[in-house]
Amino acid sequence: MKVIILPSKISGEIDAPKSKSIAIRILFGSLLNNITLREEVPGSNDVKAAYNSIIEMGVYHEGNKLKKPYSINLNKKFFAGGSATVARILSSLILTLGGNAIIDGDETLRKRPFDGLIKLAKITNSEVNGNSLPIKLSSKGIKDYIEIPELESSQYITGLMYGFAYKGYGVIKLKSRVPSFSYIMLTMDLLNDIGCKIKYEDNEIVVEKCLKKDYETSFPGDYLLSSFYAVSSLLTGGLTIIHNLYKASNYFGDHKIVDILSDIGVKSKLDNGNWIIKSENLENLRVNVDDSPDMAMSLAPLGVKVEVTLDGINRLKIKESDRIKSIKDVMEKFGSIVSIKDNTINIKPNKINKAEIDCNNDHRVAMMAASISFLSGGIINNAECIGKSDPKHWDRYEKLGGKIKVE
Repeated sequence: MKVIILPSKISGEIDAPKSKSIAIRILFGSLLNNITLREEVPGSNDVKAAYNSIIEMGVYHEGNKLKKPYSINLNKKFFAGGSATVARILSSLILTLGGNAIIDGDETLRKRPFDGLIKLAKITNSEVNGNSLPIKLSSKGIKDYIEIPELESSQYITGLMYGFAYKGYGVIKLKSRVPSFSYIMLTMDLLNDIGCKIKYEDNEIVVEKCLKKDYETSFPGDYLLSSFYAVSSLLTGGLTIIHNLYKASNYFGDHKIVDILSDIGVKSKLDNGNWIIKSENLENLRVNVDDSPDMAMSLAPLGVKVEVTLDGINRLKIKESDRIKSIKDVMEKFGSIVSIKDNTINIKPNKINKAEIDCNNDHRVAMMAASISFLSGGIINNAECIGKSDPKHWDRYEKLGGKIKVE
């Protein structure tokens, strides 16, 4: 798919794309308690992979209800599609509960390393045949305690939390700083809502038995997927309102992008789940994205108008693409001046160009390029990659006034 974008003013109102991070966690929550869904399961590819996995494990979907299995079957071959989140949560579940399984994925996921799984397998005396998919795992399970070394992803810890919640008790000791810690807090909040009892203190996550509880929920909107529309609106002089976002927590997470934009002179505020954003005088930006690395792709496009400095970028190398390289390549094609040093990328505005971009099978590369293209014009090749997280991405832009031609 080729998407041709003409300069357009992005302005109006849309519903936020669904959060795949939360949707995946809700679906895995059906291993612990029955869940009643107020709406259909989101259609993004990663969420579909999570849904297929829980069905394989024994969850029964009847009408609008996901029914907890009598027992979880982990002696299976699982297909995670392109979702590293699903693969990591699955692998940690298998290590925690025990089982003999194979986890595979699509071509893009097979290229990504799973070094954290090797570390966890060694700690738990489990067998893993390598750090890339397809991976064979054999585990006798974990009793009720594990000490975690430095890992490249918090998603392994999320899987351990689900595993211990299913077992009825467990303690996860964090021996070093965990990247994307906000996602652990997100998991903890969701599991507590579902009926579990989980707390974090003194670098320990204590997981206790889940109470039997029927949980009813809808799928909330995603701040970072929404932020691409917000940034497009800022760059093109629009006023945009994005509806159906989840309530912001007090820890640093994806939702903090609302405040980050407000701090650089933009009208950016939340009002009862609605994000109101209006273009005003932009100021230079510096932010550490280590706890929310995907935020880098949302903020980098501002570098066509102001200086943007992003710290804490190292883990961007192991995403769907090497996103450090992707940011540099995309921003330079659109005319910005980009430099990388140690754990920091700096982007300075220059003459803005029209550019042609290949997304390299990375949905956020396509979204990042699109947000600039409405200012300068652009072409995005292989644009179907957005199906990983936001299949209606181009439709939403058209609703906001974006001039788009799909070939």
